[in-house]
Amino acid sequence: MKKGVIAHDGVICEVTSWGYRVSIVSKSACAACHAKGLCSASEMSDKIIDVKDADTSRFRLGDQVCVNLEEKMGMRAVWLVYAIPALILVTFLLYLQRLGVSELATGLSVLGALALYFLILMIFRKRIGRQFNFVLTPKDKDN
Repeated sequence: MKKGVIAHDGVICEVTSWGYRVSIVSKSACAACHAKGLCSASEMSDKIIDVKDADTSRFRLGDQVCVNLEEKMGMRAVWLVYAIPALILVTFLLYLQRLGVSELATGLSVLGALALYFLILMIFRKRIGRQFNFVLTPKDKDN
């Protein structure tokens, strides 16, 4: 794996006119453990990723691929979904408490601010999504 690249193994589950739909299995840290069958903490889930590609003849349905994303794009996603909302939450909470606003009003205001932030993200999701470019590479046979 290249430095600065986040990679996940996947399978082509659909070939479209604009690119591919790739199914990746997202595993928790303990999913690879030999005792996962005895433990209820292991978690695995399928995720579908849309990968735009002008050349849809490179891969066929069922091909094993590696889905790559630049690490800095992964960090941008972390900021958008975790860090900024946490900053909004803490800032609103401390500011409104300092003003002496009741706890109920503070809690509702914080939830409203977070809802507004995620509404804005939802409105601009296509524009934001264009910044995240996934690249498909054939999966190495020796891995």
